[in-house]
Amino acid sequence: MLRLLLSWCLLGLVAVRADQEEPRVLFLGDSITYDGRWVVHVESAIRAQRGLARIPIVNMAVPSETVSGLSEPGHAGGSFMRPDVRERLGRVLAAYKPTLVVLCYGINDGIFQPLDEVRFKAYRDGIASVRADCLKAGAKVVLLTPPPYGVDKPTDTAAYDQVMATYASWLVQQRRFNWQVVDVRTQVLGAIATAKKTDAKFIFSRDGIHPGDEGHLMLAQATWEGLAPMMKWNARTVFAEPNKSKPLAQSMMLLRNAWLTKTGHKRPGLPEGLPLEQAENRSNALISEFLKTP
Repeated sequence: MLRLLLSWCLLGLVAVRADQEEPRVLFLGDSITYDGRWVVHVESAIRAQRGLARIPIVNMAVPSETVSGLSEPGHAGGSFMRPDVRERLGRVLAAYKPTLVVLCYGINDGIFQPLDEVRFKAYRDGIASVRADCLKAGAKVVLLTPPPYGVDKPTDTAAYDQVMATYASWLVQQRRFNWQVVDVRTQVLGAIATAKKTDAKFIFSRDGIHPGDEGHLMLAQATWEGLAPMMKWNARTVFAEPNKSKPLAQSMMLLRNAWLTKTGHKRPGLPEGLPLEQAENRSNALISEFLKTP
């Protein structure tokens, strides 16, 4: 009887440990996510949640990347084809073992051409494939709609922004199949409209693709307001001020570069990261600095 009781107690301990597995957050995306300013805002809010101050949070986005596997002729002056996240996803999942994956793709997937069913299907299939692989690896998956494109010069870029609108609409529709989707596009468009009413000279993105500081803040706010309720986090959490979050930005870049170097990718020109153990030690010190700053 004693052995039986001990066995049940041990089983109970195993179950508790499995249920309390340390959260490990992974961000995947293209150059907007690689830049990481919106990711750092969100990270500051995650670290403000009870028990999550020191959890692993890593941004492994890659510039130019797609989920569709498509690349336009002459991309980057013909120096390289756009990388496909599916080429590296298995390595990333196996090495990092995330419990939550936040994905933001789409802006590159239409390869800056008018809406086309073949390209649209490649995006849909790619998103479904990446999501399925992440779920199979044991991670929760939250998908972000593509952000707006060319909103500061709508007459020149309206056709491609409509492609992004179509991609975003399809993604939102997948909620009916219990996909967890945050519609950042709609909220960011609203924030841009409000900003332009206040300041007619407000610019979301000077090149039509990559947001500035205020644009990254808009992306972060839209992401957090959708992500937090899904994860049962406090959606009212305020992001850390830029001066306070500087150590987080440094940590994000250290870990991003180290993990991309460790897991490999097909994008030329990215900086070589430190050995992972060294990067993680430096990151831990930076996170301690962030947490101590009033």
